[in-house]
Amino acid sequence: MASGPAPSVARPGAFDALRVRDFRLFWVAALVSNTGGWMQAATIPYVIYQLTGKVGQVGVTGFFQYVPFMVMGLVGGYVSDRFARRGTLVVVQLLQAVAALALWLDVAADVATPLSVTALAFLSGLLGGLNTPVWQAFVVDLVPRDQLMGAVTLNSTQFNASRALGPFLAGVVIAVFGAPAAFLLNAVSFFAVVGVLLVVRGRLSPHAHTEGFFSGVRTAATHIWHTPALVACCTAIVVVAGLGSPLFSFLPVYGESEFGVTGVRLGLLLGAGGVGAVLAAPFLLSVVTRVRRAVALPASMCCYGVAVALTGLIRNYWVALLALMVFGGAYLAIASTINTSIQLVVADHLRGKVIAVYLACLTGALPLGLLVWGWASAATSLRATTVVAGVLLVVATGLLVVTRRFQVMSAADDARDVAQEASAVGDPDA
Repeated sequence: MASGPAPSVARPGAFDALRVRDFRLFWVAALVSNTGGWMQAATIPYVIYQLTGKVGQVGVTGFFQYVPFMVMGLVGGYVSDRFARRGTLVVVQLLQAVAALALWLDVAADVATPLSVTALAFLSGLLGGLNTPVWQAFVVDLVPRDQLMGAVTLNSTQFNASRALGPFLAGVVIAVFGAPAAFLLNAVSFFAVVGVLLVVRGRLSPHAHTEGFFSGVRTAATHIWHTPALVACCTAIVVVAGLGSPLFSFLPVYGESEFGVTGVRLGLLLGAGGVGAVLAAPFLLSVVTRVRRAVALPASMCCYGVAVALTGLIRNYWVALLALMVFGGAYLAIASTINTSIQLVVADHLRGKVIAVYLACLTGALPLGLLVWGWASAATSLRATTVVAGVLLVVATGLLVVTRRFQVMSAADDARDVAQEASAVGDPDA
């Protein structure tokens, strides 16, 4: 008897993860909380620039705001693989709410100084660093493996949607109610996540690993070193975070000293990157997730670098918004490609710790980039620094392509295809 044609493999839809109740609830709560977080992130450099009028001080505060992510991220990775992630997230959300309230009280009482704001930003960074690896790993607990790519991309999309809404609202809130209100709203937003964490069921597995902290970090670093795709991910994020990402912290300076805007127009400037990410999300979910990573990642990095350089060159406010929208859309493509690659390739029992090492690369490069941007802007100009940083990012990406550093990411493509095909034929282990 002649056999019929082989059944086609049904790939999961881009939005299928939202059909999972726990992930859907967590996604909505994360959107609310991250919107508050981006309000605070945009307001801190604004407050510092108002207190000092010095662009270099914005870079210094940004350094202390983000450098604790590097150290505490490693701790968060250990905690993620050792303790129940849901309970850990509840505790950390409450502590972050307290830190935001402290910022509110400091600025609202009119006693804020550059030192006090920087110290509280440092505290918020410590808690944020502890939270992030647990948060990233927790997403995996909420969806089947074949929907992992869609879940990670949707998670990145809500993060960037909040990146659009949060800074925009910060500009409006600052103009109408004053900077302290942005910190207060952020404090309230953490309770959205706490409420959802108390009701989700999910596929929450116990994490009973007894490996010590330092040995765990060493094991994760060794795993990354011997997994070329993970090395490529870490290398790419160092280039992106060190050269391009500092631009966001200097947008309040662009708004006040370069474009002379406040209120809604300042909010649009701060939120333009997030708007671009939201607009790019449908394209990324439907097209880019199927493109080979060795193509998608360098292309996105080049777009990111070009957008950074153009922001420094453009003198028209409205055209600058367009460049920043490309900036945000390209970053979403970078983040989605790297995050899904890590989630697909990493060994399950090392997931939290590997994510933490990766985040240490990001949060180590970003504060150093902020310091260099601040120093260079004070020595020359903010626009010149922006242009040079964007050009260097494109050049660095080209070098990584020429040396074939991205070719090894085919391992993540293979893992994606295996997971989707196994799901299509009903493999329970997919």
